[in-house]
Amino acid sequence: MYRILYNVKSIKSVTLPSSKSITHRALILGALNSGRTEILNPLFSEDTIITRDALISFGADIETLEDKFVITRPIGKVHNDEIFLGNSGSSARFLIPLVSHLDKPITFSGTSELQQRPFSQLFDVLRKMGMKIESEDNSLPAKIFPVEKHLSGKYNLGELPSSQIVSGIMMAASKGVEPVSLIFKKGLPSFPYVKITRNMMSNFGLNVELNKSKVTVIPEPINYDWNYTCEKDMSAASYWCAYSLINKTEISFPNLRLPTMQGDEEIFLIAEKLGAEIKLYKDSVVIKGKITSGLDWDCETIPDIVPTLAVIGMFAPEPFVLRNVKNLQYKESNRIKAIEENVTRLGGKAIYENGTLTLLPSDSLHGGIINSFNDHRIAMSFAIAGTRIEGVTIDNPECVSKSYPDFWNDFTEWKGKNDG
Repeated sequence: MYRILYNVKSIKSVTLPSSKSITHRALILGALNSGRTEILNPLFSEDTIITRDALISFGADIETLEDKFVITRPIGKVHNDEIFLGNSGSSARFLIPLVSHLDKPITFSGTSELQQRPFSQLFDVLRKMGMKIESEDNSLPAKIFPVEKHLSGKYNLGELPSSQIVSGIMMAASKGVEPVSLIFKKGLPSFPYVKITRNMMSNFGLNVELNKSKVTVIPEPINYDWNYTCEKDMSAASYWCAYSLINKTEISFPNLRLPTMQGDEEIFLIAEKLGAEIKLYKDSVVIKGKITSGLDWDCETIPDIVPTLAVIGMFAPEPFVLRNVKNLQYKESNRIKAIEENVTRLGGKAIYENGTLTLLPSDSLHGGIINSFNDHRIAMSFAIAGTRIEGVTIDNPECVSKSYPDFWNDFTEWKGKNDG
């Protein structure tokens, strides 16, 4: 348990962690490269280390230094054919298609939470591409077999629970012989993350054609000396933007430059709409927060910051309407359920109906124990609520190590020492 102190101190600045999403992708693209790859300022977190260790098991040579990863040999020759993925859905969806390039089948497993998440859509398209998959219920654990030929062809993906399925196949398809085209429905959840994948692959010199309903990867040999610097994490920025908004404080984010590749930078646009002042400098971004209105926002492309927006909505003078959030049920937890339950525990009002989550103003907010559901984003979002509500306690605070290992250090530095 982590007890949050109520006394709010003035915040001057916070150094954001690097992006988990970008670090995952950089590791995988580097592990497909026959040349030397240096990934500068990566995020060292539970999830990215899971991805790194799996790539090493796949045969990649990855050296971990203080501020970078150095990759000097690509995947191919398997050293360990049993991979435990923890609760990292992104690692799972990115790594499973890579088995197409290996010399042995791989058995993937994970936590009970990960094994409850949907993988049938990913498995279905990989089977169509010629990969053999052994799984009792189209989820994990699963044994994935390499293909005799490289991934190729045109495939209709239909409705998907996550854009990571598209990104995972895109990266695996880059090291092939023939083009791979994926056709998906418009309104793909988290489409900006597919754009991140496209942009990073293009940075690598790979040929990727993308629009809102189709992506085509034209493979070619990958043999470059590649240096890549990871951006700051915009999902992490959302927590401190929320702090600024609900406490009317001014926060500086050093070494942050907008725009980024990340869709979650939309948090700054939302903050401005709510009444905050955003200042962009050459080497930093500053937010001076306040909330003067409610919100009606389409969240289809920004699911990772919906828990943060829900917490902000608890303190808004008017309703907060968050639309197109149904895919939150497929995250590390059922985040719709987690938000509803924890808002209620703090005396707030949250209503979910037909893909829309609505937060209503409440004058009876109070302390309580937050059930994190072992979900990093639930824990961090509701920790911010505890800066305005006395007596908030977060269970299983260690889950933040998934994406932001230093969160509690940053939090307690600003708010004083925790009391256990």
